[in-house]
Amino acid sequence: MKISRLILYIFSTTLIYSCGVDRTYEFEEMTNDDKWIEGIMQEHYLWYDNMSETSFDDYFATADEFLQTIMFKGSTSEKADQYSYVVVKDSSIINSGNYIKNKSTYGFDFELIKDPTQTTAHTLARVLYVLPNSPAYEAGLKRGDWISEVMGERVTNDNYAYLMDGYAKEFTVRDITSVDGEPAWINERKIEIQASRKVENNPFFVDTTYTVGGKKIAYLVYNKFSTGPDDNSKDTQYLNNMKQIFSKFKGEAPSEFILDLRYNTGGYLTCAQELASMLAPSTALGKTFLTLKYNDKTTPQNVSYDFINDLSAYNLNLKKIYILTSSFTASASEAVINCLKPYMGDDNVIIIGEKTVGKNVALEPFTTDNLKFVLWPVVAYVLNSNGSGDYSTGINPTYAISERSYSGSLLPLGDINELLLKNTISLITSGTMPDYTMSKVNVQGTSELKSSISLRNPIGFKIK
Repeated sequence: MKISRLILYIFSTTLIYSCGVDRTYEFEEMTNDDKWIEGIMQEHYLWYDNMSETSFDDYFATADEFLQTIMFKGSTSEKADQYSYVVVKDSSIINSGNYIKNKSTYGFDFELIKDPTQTTAHTLARVLYVLPNSPAYEAGLKRGDWISEVMGERVTNDNYAYLMDGYAKEFTVRDITSVDGEPAWINERKIEIQASRKVENNPFFVDTTYTVGGKKIAYLVYNKFSTGPDDNSKDTQYLNNMKQIFSKFKGEAPSEFILDLRYNTGGYLTCAQELASMLAPSTALGKTFLTLKYNDKTTPQNVSYDFINDLSAYNLNLKKIYILTSSFTASASEAVINCLKPYMGDDNVIIIGEKTVGKNVALEPFTTDNLKFVLWPVVAYVLNSNGSGDYSTGINPTYAISERSYSGSLLPLGDINELLLKNTISLITSGTMPDYTMSKVNVQGTSELKSSISLRNPIGFKIK
């Protein structure tokens, strides 16, 4: 909370001149962090010329509060900055260069949904996926479960963070079925989940190949553009995993490829560059993947990244791709979609699911040794090789199908009957989608409801 201008003036004057001693240094210590942020933003921020004006008392705010004060508030032609952020350093790993704290977790992601049976006004947490070897996995929690209570307390829009980490807890879990065409609750049970801990979130959640209707179809669930378990910018562990997976895919020679990005909120630019280099037509290798367009103070103002020739051994030479999306799909995921289009053609980048978030900008970290936080401001627009990056309101699906609007059970990712995968395979093999005209009944997710994914620090499109 900001202190009033008058009180701050009296306090600061007293501090500087108390007892006849000049304490200017102590006053500066209180405002240095925010002044440093302002200096970085004035130099590197994409919208430096549209930053909000500051007042005297703004410089006594926390780093996060100060950043929120000066961020671009939008205009008639461009939406406000929703993505710049500050993250506190984890002192135990500062020397590694990976400043973002690796928090403990129960190991599952969820979205809050109003009671799909419409018999109550209650909110429940619908499990989207569960990480292997996590407390949630060991407790038997699975995708599609509905959590109604934690330690006997109903899940609400205010207490849902209790589902993300903490001590050992008891969850009340239900399943849903259809009775005379209407959703109904069944199988209420208690699940004991152990205390949260650090769990590896390997982004390659599912990688497999199906043969259906004479078509060999590769399928990859890729949940994060991450370099390794600690997400250190210099790590190559997940790149090596990617090479192994695409080497396997290439040996299987699939005729079609489905890339599932529905829970992928973004990550490192280099990871997006690597993935796209393995998916794009071989003729794209060595050509522009994307261009970052910085502010007019930056030299050079435009920096391009190419599809990587050195990854040609893993390149699938795709002419068409099917990409599964949701309202969580953002940033680096959207860049891959947008930057494949010039080489495959808009009609051959087929998007199935929901409209994406609309993060068409990149972020870069700034800090110093004496700061306790890292500043991640928006520094550039993300453009494809045609100079296009006009998706700030999101990328629309070719075929709109929403899990949130589906009252049936969510089957495991990779199950051939899972909603989005089933419809995509059907489109590939028969040209039809059985649930494409699915009516939006029962399950309602609204802008007021939350998810574990949205509670995390906004990842954005990270430049190494």
